[in-house]
Amino acid sequence: MKAIILAAGMGKRLKDITLNTPKPLLKIANTTIIHYLVGCLKEIGVTDIYVVTGFKSKMIKKELGNLVNYIHNKKFKTTNSIYSLYLAKKYLQNSDFILANGDILLSKTCLSKVVKFKSSTSFGIKRKKYAYGEMNMTLKNNLIKKIGKDIKNNNSNAESAQISYFIKKDANILFKRIKQLIDKKLFNLFPAYAYQAVIEKSNFKISFIKKKCWYEIDNKKDLAKLRKKIDTVKQLELFKNLR
Repeated sequence: MKAIILAAGMGKRLKDITLNTPKPLLKIANTTIIHYLVGCLKEIGVTDIYVVTGFKSKMIKKELGNLVNYIHNKKFKTTNSIYSLYLAKKYLQNSDFILANGDILLSKTCLSKVVKFKSSTSFGIKRKKYAYGEMNMTLKNNLIKKIGKDIKNNNSNAESAQISYFIKKDANILFKRIKQLIDKKLFNLFPAYAYQAVIEKSNFKISFIKKKCWYEIDNKKDLAKLRKKIDTVKQLELFKNLR
């Protein structure tokens, strides 16, 4: 199985914290966000991992060394993550693969569910109230019917955990749609914008995970919350095994 981690962005919402450090390299206990994610992927049996770099790419390469393969997004200042994913097309089409953002922490136990998935599946979070502007989803019979940041909170059934798995057939559907968007010079979209092609032509399932098993670091508040919960190696190990 293959995996790709999108790590080209500048993390501007963290302001001074990421002026000179890519967000995926922020420290968590004795490691970094991206090193933790790569370690978990390898432990569940993923052998072929790609990281799309951009901002401060040399720092990420120094951190991960030869643990992963690298793809560089030279246009990281003017494009969004759909363009980073597009650059990986030749490596991932015709393959089963996991797609993850480089600012996500997920317990290894939850991530390991992927090895048993038979259909394309995205991890999701249940909330009492969904916030407009987050990557929300609408569902029907455990299938994703829409995903995006434009879904009103009262129409949302889940929030995306920003980690998805695509089977070979759907990977080809996804990259065909992504190429269509890139050909139209729509560089500033999120990959989820192209997921609609998979939703329309296949089955895109959801796998719910508990909120305690997942963190997304978008801003200083998110980072402070994460570091309050996971500050030591022992706490990180406990998090890793949450289910």
